[in-house]
Amino acid sequence: MYNKGYSEIDGVKIYIENIESYIAESYLLLTNHNKYNEFSLHKYINQEKRKEYFNSLVQAYLHNYNNIRELLAKVKPYVEVDRILNVNTSRDNVVNTTLKDYVYLQRDWCYCEDGEAQIEKTAQSIQKVLPRDMENALFLGCGVGRLAVEFANIFKKVLATDKSYSMIWHINKLLSDVNFEFYTPQEKNVYSLENVAQKHTASISDSLKTQIKDKVDFFVSDVLDLPLKKNSLDAVFSIYFTDVIALKLWFEKINSIIKNDGYFIHFGPLDYFFSAESEMLTAKEFRAFFEENGYETVVDEIIETSHLNDSNSLVYKVYRNWLFVAKK
Repeated sequence: MYNKGYSEIDGVKIYIENIESYIAESYLLLTNHNKYNEFSLHKYINQEKRKEYFNSLVQAYLHNYNNIRELLAKVKPYVEVDRILNVNTSRDNVVNTTLKDYVYLQRDWCYCEDGEAQIEKTAQSIQKVLPRDMENALFLGCGVGRLAVEFANIFKKVLATDKSYSMIWHINKLLSDVNFEFYTPQEKNVYSLENVAQKHTASISDSLKTQIKDKVDFFVSDVLDLPLKKNSLDAVFSIYFTDVIALKLWFEKINSIIKNDGYFIHFGPLDYFFSAESEMLTAKEFRAFFEENGYETVVDEIIETSHLNDSNSLVYKVYRNWLFVAKK
């Protein structure tokens, strides 16, 4: 199924050609996250007014800071100074105070009511329209992996990839450790002090770990250079991934690895995160593109879900997700 070998850093399989530059960029982005945490700590630590509020934030940011230090320590031995100096991060690489991984860990592996509702509705909406005679599937932009795992019961093998080293590192950590603790601080939109800095614990049961290790393969790769043989997959899933990269850039690669009579599945709101307006296709344009390239539309409908809700916040998103299933 794979067409090339991989490098491995702290158990993370990486199918990236220029791995030295990739690791340097990953290290720099994680370092920048901790610089934001340091800024927050300095800003809050000596505040006397509303002391309980600021102490809660300090505790949260310090804990997350130390978590990221652990991750950085695993990567640091593989980073070359010259590579760091030559990293050119794009303006789309936005660094937030809270690592994005933690938002997904909260939804995927903390078993909160809102997160479970989103996952269940997403998975069931897709599963009910898919045939049950497929053997393997690829999940693009899998994050920390829960949605890919939800489909392990209908495929013999699930491949799950993300370009983020830290996302795959975190799912590997959950598979090897008992749990992982972190915070998603809420500086605003909160009802009470108890909501400002709740600690979350992500975990995976032993029985599910066994299933994942048997059936799901997590790895780092670039959608523009996937390490997979032509005509090797029964299905390719893009759940909240289509928004990240313009369709015309990745279609040819995805098309080449899907078997004849295989499926492409999109689920998401087309909430594009790139800046080229000319590539921000409507759902009908997206569907037409696939049909013009030999695909038959099987499903075209709207599924409404919440998105990454946190019960500690007074604000939450609702997505009207477009479910599009096309057969090659």
